[in-house]
Amino acid sequence: MILLYPETETAFENNGLGALSDTVSMKVTQELNGVYDLEMQYPISGIHYSEILNRRLLFVKPDPYHGPQPFSITQITKPLSGIVTIYARHIAYKLTGIVVSPFKASSCQSALIGLKENSSTENPFDFWTDKSTSAAFEVSVPSAVWSLLGGSEGSILDVYRGEYEFDRFSVKLWNKRGRDNGVTIRYGKNLTDLQQDENISNVVTGIYPYWKGSDGTLVELPEKIVNAPGTYNFQQIAPKDFTTDFKEQPTEEQLRERAQAYVKNNDIGIPAVSISVSFQPLEQTEEYKDLALLERVNLGDTVTVEYPNLGVSATARCVKTVYDVLKDRYESIELGQLKSNIAGTIANQQQQIQDFPNSTVFQQAVDNANGWITNGQKGEMVAIQKNGKWVEIASLDTGDIATAQSVWRWNNGGFGHSNTGYNGDFINALLADGSINAAVITTGILNANVIRAGIIKSLHEGGPYFDLDANNGQGELAASVLRGVGEESTTTARIGLGTYVGGGPYEGMRVATSSGAGGLVTIAIEREQRGEFTLSNAAEIVSNGDLMLRSSAAPGNPGGDNSINMTGNSTTGEGKIRIARGARSSSETVLLADNAQTNIAFNGRSALVATDDYTTIYKNGNPIFFGDDTNTYIRSTNGIIQFQTGGYARASIEKNGSAYFGYLYTNGTLVTSDRAKKKNIKAIRASALDMVKKAKAYEYVLKEDEKKRIGIMYDEAPECIRSDEERKAVDLYGMITLLWKAVQELEQKIDNIKEGKILST
Repeated sequence: MILLYPETETAFENNGLGALSDTVSMKVTQELNGVYDLEMQYPISGIHYSEILNRRLLFVKPDPYHGPQPFSITQITKPLSGIVTIYARHIAYKLTGIVVSPFKASSCQSALIGLKENSSTENPFDFWTDKSTSAAFEVSVPSAVWSLLGGSEGSILDVYRGEYEFDRFSVKLWNKRGRDNGVTIRYGKNLTDLQQDENISNVVTGIYPYWKGSDGTLVELPEKIVNAPGTYNFQQIAPKDFTTDFKEQPTEEQLRERAQAYVKNNDIGIPAVSISVSFQPLEQTEEYKDLALLERVNLGDTVTVEYPNLGVSATARCVKTVYDVLKDRYESIELGQLKSNIAGTIANQQQQIQDFPNSTVFQQAVDNANGWITNGQKGEMVAIQKNGKWVEIASLDTGDIATAQSVWRWNNGGFGHSNTGYNGDFINALLADGSINAAVITTGILNANVIRAGIIKSLHEGGPYFDLDANNGQGELAASVLRGVGEESTTTARIGLGTYVGGGPYEGMRVATSSGAGGLVTIAIEREQRGEFTLSNAAEIVSNGDLMLRSSAAPGNPGGDNSINMTGNSTTGEGKIRIARGARSSSETVLLADNAQTNIAFNGRSALVATDDYTTIYKNGNPIFFGDDTNTYIRSTNGIIQFQTGGYARASIEKNGSAYFGYLYTNGTLVTSDRAKKKNIKAIRASALDMVKKAKAYEYVLKEDEKKRIGIMYDEAPECIRSDEERKAVDLYGMITLLWKAVQELEQKIDNIKEGKILST
């Protein structure tokens, strides 16, 4: 079952967004330490097609031996014949977007753990290894996890070696993947399903290891040669210098161990070829019984490969598999040496995706070429001699140079085609100087340093075009000029350097009419001072008349336009700015600013009106603030709201909620005195009467209003009622409480006198 999940899925315990049961084809390709990707085809009429989006996950089996794996969709091509091609790659590729902070490690296990622990963002992946190798590993600069895994100098794979397995959100580094199931395949001409790379002559059966010191000392083995595993009817030895592998002169045993490890790790003895085995045409016959065994081979497994003609019997490994998900069987496997590494996997895959043509035009050209090539086996090939030497090959549609019309000629001058005979005009030609002449070229992707053309046209009749030879060959497109639609249009758009009306250069875009009947709009960045304005490195939109930015009401929508309108007065030089929004029935002015006043309004009601004489803020049509040069105003400074008149602050509200007033007229003042809201409650033991007696009462005048007042001084007030040292304020509630206690003390004294406890003086 092929399941589709959101990109955030990690558990895969349900059917997600649904099963893609209409899948036309699906293949998963795995390479040892290489690519791990998926390609599928799906009809646009298939179930859940609309849910197939980039970054979503496909949950499918990658081979016959493992459970389903998540693959992240990276590209969806345009439909071709109602079918889209979908590319996806294993979820492990998300490690390209996880960055690791610098750290150091001393072993393979600690290095992998460090990738997890030092990730700068959430890392859902776990790391495991069966390698116990100890060696220094360092991440010196922030790096992506994927690049640190392998394929580059200093990576984990470079330092510790090994082979990766990606299992969902687990990254496993094996010392060696796979096993030997005893499968043997014999290479021969009768097995036509085997495809092999050329050149098997480079097989090395052993190495001659040595170390040479700076003083000329040479260390070699008594047996001289370290042979590769396997049997060979020939011997081919390669010298191998291990001088740089040792800091000091090695012993014979150290050199032998290093050479043996080199032979093992570098597959010495294995033919430098790759064998591709296709399972599609195989039949259950005696001829193919050996190949049938390969259907039990998994990635990394070891297979014995015999080459009878060369007398070679050696081991090779399964380095690549292509699995048909729908048929639940291998389509092909590849045996031999690793050709790829994990470093180039992403770049190569992305390039393949980019190079894949999805243009219907290109596909038509391909189909056309296929028709010509497959059906073009007519006529004759002719070799031509001059002075006893072969100088040319010609393909003739009639087999006769004299009568042939469609001719291909290939000689030292080049390779070309003519539709007008052997000595006709060769319009299409690849010449010896490297130039190409062609009447028509159809391609999917064209990469070039310079493309020279006269007219670039649309494929469709009457479609858009660029005329590079317009204006007497001056190249208006090259001059960054775009003309309006229609032959009679005088509208142009210019991008680049320009000059303002009245002088002054700018960089930007200018749209204007050469007839002068319309206006112009300039989007510009100032290059130098222009008139009284200097806008260095600033951008501006310039119009030689009124400027309107507008979104018109849609048909059937009774609302008005949303617009910004800037107008000027050529006589007075005064301008006006108006911002309007569409209302239920018409446009309403939100902001209006001219030389007289600025007005901001919402829902048809003024919110702010400012003139040279006053400023008023309104709410629901009622003024809540008014200020001018002489009247009361409100201001906020440093988080403090102040009410001022006559240049003095008459009242203020502080950040902590405290309020200060000059005069307070009120019908009542309430002070919170809830016992439940208080703590550390205890009676005042000190004599309030003594504290009152010590604080003198004074008559005084405030400097700011010259009005007579009475009160006490902060510095003489009892400590318990001093409230604000900065403002030298006293707590009135505390003062009243103190007087309250003083009255109680006087009352007690009166009672004591009455009872004769204290003699009256």
